[in-house]
Amino acid sequence: MTRQGFALLAVLWVLTALTALTGAGMVVARLGSETTRNRVLLARAEWAREACGEILLARFAADPTIRNLDPIDLGRGTWCRALLQDPAARLNVNTADREAIMQLFKAVGVQPALAESVIVQRARDTLYDLRQVPGLDSAAAARLAPLVTVQGTGVVNVNAAPPEVLRTLPGVTEEAVFLLASRRALRPVNSADELAGLLSRSSRTALLGNYAEFVRAAVFAPPQLIASIDGGVRGTAIVAHATLTTVPVPGRLAVIRRETE
Repeated sequence: MTRQGFALLAVLWVLTALTALTGAGMVVARLGSETTRNRVLLARAEWAREACGEILLARFAADPTIRNLDPIDLGRGTWCRALLQDPAARLNVNTADREAIMQLFKAVGVQPALAESVIVQRARDTLYDLRQVPGLDSAAAARLAPLVTVQGTGVVNVNAAPPEVLRTLPGVTEEAVFLLASRRALRPVNSADELAGLLSRSSRTALLGNYAEFVRAAVFAPPQLIASIDGGVRGTAIVAHATLTTVPVPGRLAVIRRETE
């Protein structure tokens, strides 16, 4: 009876071990299957992202005023979207002078001490996000988000920037701000000389007195456009993202930098 009991116990242990091994094998197989599935979905999302980039470039070539692509159904459950932004429509906090940053922060009700924090932080390293700035809470960041950038060349596109940003430019009076904002939809101003000619004597004098500084800080068309492109597969959380830095040239956009996620 003792030998039979030991034999039965051994059989039970063997069955338990085999069950555990089978379960482990099934888990490994399931994980492998999920990994393969995710890789396939990611590849499809990346394909959708690349397709969207080509669609955006083609549509810009046909219509240079295009700035976004609403979600596009690419078939077989894939989709994509794109947004084209002009960083020169905002104040670059990495390159703007102290006075401009202080003025902009004051205009939106952000404490001057936080403007000083931006200046101190950028002296240590290039800013990639306003969240790098100590003390800048989410409410202040939300007010500043439509007005500041960390991308672009540092100049301000006067035909796209909001009034708060236009006011930071040297020699720009309230009359000039109103004129630039009111004309851009119909006939944008094309040069500093044209702008000066449209202003009253006092505003023209202010502009011409800061002419050299103004032409260094201002442009009348976007020198760069930043494209944010997403591609994905419906029913999944997988999204492939790319950021393209582009330069508008006659008839098309030239991509000069590409970052993918």
